[in-house]
Parts: sequence; C-alpha cells; structure tokens
Amino acid sequence: MRALYTAATGMTAQQLRIDNIANNLANVSTTGFKKGRGSFEDLLYENLPSGAGRGAEGRPSELQIGSGSRMVGLNRDFSTGNLSQTGNPFDLALGDGGFFIVEDIDGVEHYTRDGRFTVNVEGDLVNSSGMLLSPGISIPEEAAAISITQDGTVIATYEGSTDETILGTIRVADFTNPNGLEAIGGNLYLPTPASGDPREMYPEDNLQIHQGFIEGSNVDVAEELVDMIVAQRAYELTSKVVQTADETLQVVTNLKR
Repeated sequence: MRALYTAATGMTAQQLRIDNIANNLANVSTTGFKKGRGSFEDLLYENLPSGAGRGAEGRPSELQIGSGSRMVGLNRDFSTGNLSQTGNPFDLALGDGGFFIVEDIDGVEHYTRDGRFTVNVEGDLVNSSGMLLSPGISIPEEAAAISITQDGTVIATYEGSTDETILGTIRVADFTNPNGLEAIGGNLYLPTPASGDPREMYPEDNLQIHQGFIEGSNVDVAEELVDMIVAQRAYELTSKVVQTADETLQVVTNLKR
C-alpha cells in the first residue's frame, strides 16, 4: 500500500510542475514576465529494522523508505528579458534590476517590470491598467518632445524654444529578495516580509532606464518544452507504479481465496 501513496505524491508534484510550465508558456509574449521554477523536496522517511545488526562501520542497519516528494516553492527568475525597440517615447525598459512603482486608486504602491506607459486624459503617465506612476508625472499638451534619461529624469521641450523643462523623476525600487515578492497578476507585485522593504535605486546603483524600448518575457520556449517532456515522462512512470502496485495487491487478494 505504501507504493500507492508514494506514487500519488510524485504524480501530484509532477502535475504542479506541468501547471507551472503551462503558465510560463502562456506568458511567453507577456511584457516583463518572469518565468517560475518549482522547488521540490523529499518527504519523511520510515525506518524499518533489517534484523542484520550494525555494520562493520557502525552504521545503523535500518532500512529507510521514503514517502514521496512535493513541491515546496516556486522561484522566479528575474533575469532581464530581451529588449525590443518601439520608438514610443513612453515605452520604458529597465536594465539589470529594479521595478517601476505604480499606485492604485487607494494610493497603495505596486511594483512592475512592465514599462508600457501612456498618457491619460488628465495628462498623467499611467500603466496599461490606468495606475499612476508614483510619484505622478504630468505631461503638458503643448510639449513638442519628451525625453527620459537613464536615471529617470523626464524632460520636456517646446516648439520654437531650446529651453528644457524637468517634469519630474521616475522612481525605481529594488528588493533584497525579489523571489519573495507576491505576484498578483497584471504584471504587478506586492512586497512581503520575505522580499524585504523596497529600496529606491539611484544612478550609483547602476540604474538604467531605456526610453523607447520594452522588455519581453524571459521564457525560453525550447527550455520549457524540454522540461515539459521530462515532467510528462516522470508522470507516466509514476502512474505506472500505481498500476503495478494495484496489480500486486490483486495477486495478494487472490491468494486468500
């Protein structure tokens, strides 16, 4: 009977692995998406006496039989995806690290790698969900051109004038442990005790904002397909264990007749 329960844990773990691969592949075209990788661990062991006493090296002569495996965590790979040039002055991409800061209607700050920003009817820079950049930056209608430096300074120039007006600075934050962030959908993350508090990035922190670019997903389709095949084969073999254990139990049951 132990084999049935052990195999069931393995099938559940591989199913979760396939679910995660499916999510990665579904987001292969999602701007700023970061792929996830499951972490697994073996479960408790049962010590069974072998009856052979202690070995020559003093090792306990017990048989340790495991009880399967489980997925214990999902780690996100925050490596930078490919940057694609769009030419849109409000499309922004970050370099090696950091997150743009946006806030909802309640003023709660969220963090994102998705730098597709637009100007709303009030002239404020917002993300694709309509959330304001934090702090808000207003773009004048009469501005002839908008330039954004690598450190996030937003500069407006006006037709017929060489003067430049600084409209504000785009804040970028980073975390000690980005893997601890809570993904809530919409390309947004929230901090948790595991991620630590956000810390604002400055030029000396290698802050790099690229205007006119967006960051693509860092999902490698070929890698995901290989992982999917491995998970599928592992699931099939583990299900074979269930079938074999069932056949063994049938033989034992027939012996009693």
